Amino acid sequence: MRRIWEETGWIDRDDKDDAKYLAKFLRTSKTLVADIDQVAECVVATAPGTIRHLESELLLTIVASVTTSLIARKQGFASRLTAELIAQDASAGSELAALGMFEQGYYSRLGFGTGPYEHRINFDPSQLNVSHEARVPQRLTVADYKDVHCALMNRWRSHGSVNVIPPEHAQAEMGWTEDALGLGYRNDNGELTHFVWGENKGEHGPLKVNAIAYQSGEQLLELMAMLKALGDQIYSVSMLEPSHLQLQDLINKPFRRQTTTKGGEFEEKNSAEAFWQIRINDLASVMSKTHLPGRASLSFNLSLTDPISNYLADDAPWQGIGGDYTVQLGASCKAESGHQAGLPLLKASAGGFSRLWLGCASASAISLAGEIEATQDLLDKLEQSLCLPAPKTGWEF
Repeated sequence: MRRIWEETGWIDRDDKDDAKYLAKFLRTSKTLVADIDQVAECVVATAPGTIRHLESELLLTIVASVTTSLIARKQGFASRLTAELIAQDASAGSELAALGMFEQGYYSRLGFGTGPYEHRINFDPSQLNVSHEARVPQRLTVADYKDVHCALMNRWRSHGSVNVIPPEHAQAEMGWTEDALGLGYRNDNGELTHFVWGENKGEHGPLKVNAIAYQSGEQLLELMAMLKALGDQIYSVSMLEPSHLQLQDLINKPFRRQTTTKGGEFEEKNSAEAFWQIRINDLASVMSKTHLPGRASLSFNLSLTDPISNYLADDAPWQGIGGDYTVQLGASCKAESGHQAGLPLLKASAGGFSRLWLGCASASAISLAGEIEATQDLLDKLEQSLCLPAPKTGWEF
């Protein structure tokens, strides 16, 4: 498996530290391997996690890595192994699955739907308009991985936020960070409460923030003030926008600086892309934990198709979520098998309905993409019922 990761460029060749953290990552993952002539050529690994839907916490399978050697491409190994692991975890009670995608469309064949746009902001930290004064931070290293993991688990959560359960996954990600820089703050009990972790290339950056955690708005602003204090040496910071902040509000003259720095080494910009996907594994359980307070009750028939069954053995106990359901949305939600006479019909792929449920895009947008189909009246009502905050994982996986 180390050879596969080296061959695909996921870790550096002959780097003992990279290999050490790969071993830690795999030991705390559930893995399946495909072989050619009794030699491992494809490995898929998952980890347990949770995801928040408004105030509800649901069980999540995180597809943490899908890696195929260069001689085993186009053999169907990756799709079959990923489907099998999702099926095993779904049978064991995992309600959803999520992954980071390498390209749009590949994992749609397994019933995944694309998440929302995430904004990556590149800015000059000296231009942050923050009045807070930052205390002197503490330096963090890989040895602090348990504290970092606890801080991430205990951070201020929002809709769509994900927690990755094994601490060793945080340890591996920290260990793989080149030119690492970690700075944070502890409370009087020594608990790490808020921090940033990333990689700082060269004397003047850019500093790419790979992880951030905080428990309050006050702590988030202190982290911003801390980054501002680095601005006399670090000319550029790149980070995903935190879910609790519209970062442009804190940047002096953002449009002017984007224009004047365009094309330079420390270019300031705001870019957006959707790079993670999600799917529902247990519709009845997910809907029973979904609560939409203050929304009018809405009932409809749902016909779901789930292509993941094409990659599973015929005798596999879990075959996806394809089928006919009656769904009720409102303060209490539910999904039951079968259709009810007189209700409007929503036709959807597993990925399309998963996107709709989490609020990754509007019903109209998902319909135009061909992932759901309904009358415009039902689409309008679904947009009212499922008008949700933009889901942000807050934890890259």
